[in-house]
Amino acid sequence: MKSQFCRSIRMTNSTKHRLVLAVWLFALWTAIASVFAIQWYTYDSLHGHVGPWHQYLRWAVEQWYTWAAISPLTLWLAAKRPIHPRRLWQSLTLHVIASILIALIAIYIQAVLSHFLNTEKWLVRDYVALYLTKDVAINIATYWALTGLAQTLFYYRENTNRQLRETQLEKQLAQAQLQVLRMQLQPHFLFNTLHAIGSLIHEDPTSAEQMLLDLSSLLRVFLDRESFQHIPLQRELHLVDLYLSIQRIRFRDRLIVQSHIAPETVHCSVPSLILQPIVENAIVHGIAKNPGQDAIEITTALEHGQLVVEISNSNSLLPNELQSNGGGSGVGLSNTRQRLAQIYDGSASLSISARSPRGVVCRIVMPFMKVTSVLTQEELLSL
Repeated sequence: MKSQFCRSIRMTNSTKHRLVLAVWLFALWTAIASVFAIQWYTYDSLHGHVGPWHQYLRWAVEQWYTWAAISPLTLWLAAKRPIHPRRLWQSLTLHVIASILIALIAIYIQAVLSHFLNTEKWLVRDYVALYLTKDVAINIATYWALTGLAQTLFYYRENTNRQLRETQLEKQLAQAQLQVLRMQLQPHFLFNTLHAIGSLIHEDPTSAEQMLLDLSSLLRVFLDRESFQHIPLQRELHLVDLYLSIQRIRFRDRLIVQSHIAPETVHCSVPSLILQPIVENAIVHGIAKNPGQDAIEITTALEHGQLVVEISNSNSLLPNELQSNGGGSGVGLSNTRQRLAQIYDGSASLSISARSPRGVVCRIVMPFMKVTSVLTQEELLSL
């Protein structure tokens, strides 16, 4: 019963839509007929042989209401057989023939209308002979005007659909790249973390337990298929902090983490996991390879309407070939650079440079896009 009621509502809405469209089309053709009636009346008035106004209106109605009846056929043909560059001559030949045939059909329909509406009861063939001498050209022109309108709408719709498909494909590609990034991050990070937990479980059970808790929270984010492509910077920094908490336990006093987060930047929307591979690179190529202490520093700022994030360490060296071009060839850096280029269409950048005397800094610049709300501490803890 309910489904029948819903179908009834849909049918009613559909009928209402068609009725409104029919009213608008009727008003359009009436306006065209009125314009031509005024034109003919004005022309005859200026030349001194004007007739009754209703006669001009009737002539215009006969001609343009005929096209009101024929226009759906013309628009249907133009939509079914659009003029396409790949089959230009076939399309043009078809429409040239169709324009002549439909122009003749319009003349015949107009002749029938004139036979019944005109007080002078001419035969239909007499009206046909009259309109063949004066209305063929304007009928053919009307056909091509309608075809041009349909062609314009066709290409507009095609362009809109193509842009929609491209947007969907870009989104799917970005999601696929994000999944690839997650798969790249997890294996060796998981192995190193589990190895560190195994080493701590007897020496420092409390630290091992905390490490497991942080690891489970981070893996839950990595494996979450429903995560968003963009998240607030506040949440992204929280995910980075989970990762660094594990590394702080792993490297103990050797690792120092410093954050300088501008308050106005926590509202910014950033791609999910955009900072994770950069921070991991700073760990892998810094404290994990070199003896002694290392400091990971994260800085955010707003510069000229753009979000700037810098991630650096103090105990690694940048190869000379990378110092010269500011690039980076690692999987994480390449993946991040590709994601930025795809998401922001060239308006974001990633560069790396050497610090003095040691250390490397990675600088990410992306457009500042403010999110509507900022997560509370309870919401962050529930991630």
